[in-house]
Amino acid sequence: MDKMVVSNLLRSIMNKSRESMEQRVKDMDVTPQQGRMISYIAQNEDKGLIQKDLAEVFQRRGASITSMLQGLEKKGYIERRIPADNERQKNIYVLPKGKALVDETNEAFYAAEKELVHALNEEEVQQLTELLRKIDRSL
Repeated sequence: MDKMVVSNLLRSIMNKSRESMEQRVKDMDVTPQQGRMISYIAQNEDKGLIQKDLAEVFQRRGASITSMLQGLEKKGYIERRIPADNERQKNIYVLPKGKALVDETNEAFYAAEKELVHALNEEEVQQLTELLRKIDRSL
């Protein structure tokens, strides 16, 4: 038996999932990562999100987050504002154009999720979710 069967299967699933998401968002003017990021910002902007928060949530280096945010900002989807109580940070907010994009990308993500687990019944999806969470917590 292949000693790397689990990691190989996970890699294969992730690659197929990534390709599917790239196809779903290709006409939306964002990458899947930017789509996930703007969706997260929209759901949490009342918390005064800063770049460091996004780096932690998305497990990316600050430079990668900066690049993604700059792309979203240049396209008019988000803006970064300096709050009155802390001039050393910039809070991130979704602009109206970005809110429309969030709805589109969320639909694409839900469709991709459905496609990912379509071969499983509800109980199997629950079991898989529990097992993946267990692995994630142990790493």
